Amino acid sequence: MSSLIKPVLGTDPKSGWKFYSLHLAASYITKEFFLVSNYRRCIKNSFDYDVKKKRELEFFEKVNGPHKHKKQIIAGAEELSTWSKKMEEEEFHELYIHSFIGMWSSFEAGIVNIITDFIKNDYKVAEHLASKFKKNRFEMSKWPWNPEEALSLAQRIESKAKGATENGGTCFFSRLQTTFSWLDIKIDIPAENVNYLAEANRVRNILLHRNGEISEKDVLDFPSLEPWVGNVMPFTKDKFTKYNKAISLTLISIMQGIASKNET
Repeated sequence: MSSLIKPVLGTDPKSGWKFYSLHLAASYITKEFFLVSNYRRCIKNSFDYDVKKKRELEFFEKVNGPHKHKKQIIAGAEELSTWSKKMEEEEFHELYIHSFIGMWSSFEAGIVNIITDFIKNDYKVAEHLASKFKKNRFEMSKWPWNPEEALSLAQRIESKAKGATENGGTCFFSRLQTTFSWLDIKIDIPAENVNYLAEANRVRNILLHRNGEISEKDVLDFPSLEPWVGNVMPFTKDKFTKYNKAISLTLISIMQGIASKNET
């Protein structure tokens, strides 16, 4: 989601419309996942930036005399070195959070875009989803709708699925199962990953809406968060990897579900 240039995929957006948005989301998510290792290397290379900068200035001054911005340059280098070491001490907590937010945004956008593509291209899906709203809110006589109308329906379906799913407010995967069942697509992942996906969704909301502070209610729904109630949970490599796996397995399950739908 942070890319300026949209990835070029092997999947054609027209002939391969059933898989295009899924593959696009997977591309963004994979990039976010591996960006962490690149950023970590860059940060580690800054540990001794202040020492290197002082050496460069010493060499410069031997040849050219006093540098008028020496103090500012050294202060900036020391600040960067101090920050980079603090990042490592915190096990790159902030870095994992930034990448996770980008990853989850790509995931949610991908889900909406997949549904939108089915609404635009599959009359039966569009008709079934439209039937969940007031009559003539989405008029089938005007189908295929313009992209904005199709997107509007896709965005509203999530809240409908949330209300139609037992514990839909907490179990994000169950909510997705309901959503995709309305597209005649069956999805399933291991229970462990269902839990991690639900936790990831909650953590995303905590980060964006409560500055990362874990509440008692969060702990009731997700006991694994109990050690950090009233505080911010350290976002470790382990958490990041488990959340990524749950997201990836969900997309794989959706892909398999779409493929199975095509065979019937």
